[in-house]
Amino acid sequence: MERQEVELYLQELGDELERRGFQEPVRIMIVGGVYMLMMVGNRESTQDIDVVLMDLPDTTNRDTATKETKLFQTAVRAVARRLKIKQHWLNDDAALFVRGFAPEPQARHWKTFGKLSVYLPSKACILALKLISFREKDRSDVEALSQQLGVRTRDEAQALVDTFIAKRWQEEYFLEDTLDELFFE
Repeated sequence: MERQEVELYLQELGDELERRGFQEPVRIMIVGGVYMLMMVGNRESTQDIDVVLMDLPDTTNRDTATKETKLFQTAVRAVARRLKIKQHWLNDDAALFVRGFAPEPQARHWKTFGKLSVYLPSKACILALKLISFREKDRSDVEALSQQLGVRTRDEAQALVDTFIAKRWQEEYFLEDTLDELFFE
């Protein structure tokens, strides 16, 4: 999906949430490829919209799903059917990862679409998450974020990660090796 489609789909979801009786906007935080598309501009499209539900339990654990969480999922599926897009067009599969690694993402409000308020973590937080979970397919994202943030050296990258990611995760995910590979100074 491209930039215009992302905003259209989010507006459709906000409208669907209103039709389903949500009184207050559901707050989501965008992460992943759609963040790179919308905020960094280093890609033309993305496969889906990865989000963290800010006020609702994530949908990955059926045991903790509330009535509102289930209603939210139903609204997402209704939009998919109406627009003839894949059912998993918006998902919170990355929520456990993001909450676990970066519980304070410095999120700020971006836009509201009806009963859907969309928040964005800081670029620094996204770079820290990309570095802690580095995969080769993330290289262009890391390069784009590093350039935009002025992160040029290994020490600068380490300081940025230290702001968001606990030392135990850095050790468990071999951050030192990743930084050695990506930064030469």
